Amino acid sequence: MPTNPYVYGDDLVDVLKKKHAAGTYKSLVFYLEACEAGSVFEGLLPNDIGVYATTASNAEESSWGTYCPGEYPSPPSEYDTCLGDLYSISWMEDSDVHNLRTESLKQQYDLVKKRTAAQDSYSYGSHVMQYGSLDLNDQHLFLYIGSNPANDNTTFVEDNSLPSFSRAVNQRDADLVYFWRKYQKLAESSTEKNDARKQLLEMMGHRSHIDNSVELIGNLLFGFADGPMVLKTVRPAGEPLADDWSCLKSMVRAFESQCGSLAQYGMKHMRSFANICNAGILPEAMVKMAAQACTSIPTNPWSATHNGFSA
Repeated sequence: MPTNPYVYGDDLVDVLKKKHAAGTYKSLVFYLEACEAGSVFEGLLPNDIGVYATTASNAEESSWGTYCPGEYPSPPSEYDTCLGDLYSISWMEDSDVHNLRTESLKQQYDLVKKRTAAQDSYSYGSHVMQYGSLDLNDQHLFLYIGSNPANDNTTFVEDNSLPSFSRAVNQRDADLVYFWRKYQKLAESSTEKNDARKQLLEMMGHRSHIDNSVELIGNLLFGFADGPMVLKTVRPAGEPLADDWSCLKSMVRAFESQCGSLAQYGMKHMRSFANICNAGILPEAMVKMAAQACTSIPTNPWSATHNGFSA
């Protein structure tokens, strides 16, 4: 979610289980756009509660921004940011042009997966995934999102008729695109350009601070030889990100109390915090190591914790 604290996979799936137990839906379709989106459902979402979920990415990769400045198609000149996410615009644009009374969830999934993967080349893009009650694959989309009457007489075509993109922007870097474009467009030596330069450098400083701090904490906990390996370990498909999600949330709060807010960029390290928990490290030890790694919290808007913790 855009405000703290963020929604974690165990909490979301717990709500879906409760809704199912209460009989508040017959079946439900969930589209999730996020980096490492698969980690929200991987090993957590049951296949017998009538929830069919697709995600922009698997459990270990970024999602991608599109309709970005400098791309084709590009946003209007007054916009300095990416206007869409590759996965999200793919399923929404597919829904705009096809007859949803005849197109199935599985047919859309296959088309969106191919488009989001740059026609299966993965020169950019991500692995679109599906989780949960896959027995719903044959159901038609109009049952869940309605249908445009103008498309009622169209015939579904297996080949994706929507345009592909020459490139896309890693979602972790989308904010840098905005700040860089903003800086580029301003007049040299102007106050506004100096302010934009300060914002850009602060954003880059925040990213470096987070990356370096997490790496150092891993080295302090596990040693310089094993630290990087432990932090980057990816569990086999089907296993959840964390054994103990309460530990994961406590680990995040322990880090942020000493090193500052992770902010959106820092979410890329959530697997590292989960792996620290999975290795049996307690949050109290994280507080001590984080205090050694971070002697101060940077004075920039992204590191500030006055808006609360991420967990």
